[in-house]
Amino acid sequence: MFVSDILAQKGGLVFTVTPGTSVAQLSQQLSARRIGSMLVLDGEGGVAGIVSERDLVRALASHGAKAMELEARQVMTRDVVTCDPDDSIDQVMQTMTSGRFRHLPVVRHGELLGLVSIGDVVKARLEETKHETEALKAYIVAG
Repeated sequence: MFVSDILAQKGGLVFTVTPGTSVAQLSQQLSARRIGSMLVLDGEGGVAGIVSERDLVRALASHGAKAMELEARQVMTRDVVTCDPDDSIDQVMQTMTSGRFRHLPVVRHGELLGLVSIGDVVKARLEETKHETEALKAYIVAG
């Protein structure tokens, strides 16, 4: 199974903000949409960064209530690791585990195609395992 399979099921909708979006606005959007991160896009639509719940916690720990007045550009993670639609689920799991992050933008030739979360990856892996188990059972029954 590949990242493209996940995107085929969930679609390519990605919620984004600009670098000048306030942390207060960004936090409200995360809460309202019930998501764990938002991509920050530059003026050309490229990925400039990502703001996760973890980034918000760090900002609050450093700045207290004043963190809500900061802009996305001030709290975002700048070195965003991405994946390709042709990457396998196992590759993406390894990348997320070793990098200790839960959201991975899907980019090909500089174009943002979607975003996968660890939840998406685990769900896909469980589905893959279920199909493998059913195939093995069918094989055993067929003798």
